[in-house]
Amino acid sequence: MLDAMLNGVTATIDWSEPDGVLATYVAQMDRLTEPVSPGVPLSLSVHGLLVSGELIPQWQWFAEVSELNDHEDAFYVGTAEHVKEQSDLAHDAIKIRDTGGEVTHRQHTALMAPTRYIHLRNTRIHSPGARGGEAGALWRGRLADVSGWTPGAAALSED
Repeated sequence: MLDAMLNGVTATIDWSEPDGVLATYVAQMDRLTEPVSPGVPLSLSVHGLLVSGELIPQWQWFAEVSELNDHEDAFYVGTAEHVKEQSDLAHDAIKIRDTGGEVTHRQHTALMAPTRYIHLRNTRIHSPGARGGEAGALWRGRLADVSGWTPGAAALSED
């Protein structure tokens, strides 16, 4: 935490909080009800590594993980279905709210759930002095661990 004095008032900055703009961007993606292909290209700085891939909704990430290795994993299938249901509830809440309707408690809860993780597909992880990994991996990371980001895929030389 960092305490700063502004006009005699102490302001506390909590650096463990994720970037608000990125969190909003990810939350909007997570509320999509249809799969995205391709995802939105992003490059992230995470603990000194460059993580580059396509941003996809959380529910889609779980669905794609459940289909890895040509089999469906019951845990990931169930998680994908639950997360998709929450996404649908949040999406419905936005539509109802925007037309002046009354939102149910379940819809409100889904809409107000904090976004804590970011989900990428076709991910490459680059570390200083090493060659980047093969693209194609599914990656899930904590938003609070992202120290910087930029739209678009990282263009690194393979030297």
